[in-house]
Amino acid sequence: MRISRIVRQTSVKRGDEWTLTVSTIQVDFRAYETTVFDDTPDKRLEGWLLGDRIVETTVDKASTREEAMAQHREALYAARTETPKPPAN
Repeated sequence: MRISRIVRQTSVKRGDEWTLTVSTIQVDFRAYETTVFDDTPDKRLEGWLLGDRIVETTVDKASTREEAMAQHREALYAARTETPKPPAN
């Protein structure tokens, strides 16, 4: 049985430059996923690097809520302190 419920969602906005959402969901009894989403209207940051994550692509998986919240905090810190960079060509 898949639960798929939002555990925590946090938006990070940098002026008119960009808006990201860090989302952690519970996808099963002991399974959580954290992803950083691009909420800019033109989705221009999709696939860009944010620290060691790729926006809209990297999914951090956890088996406990505590681990999931630690990953959420790490992703949120990166969203607040890092500037997204385009992928290397």
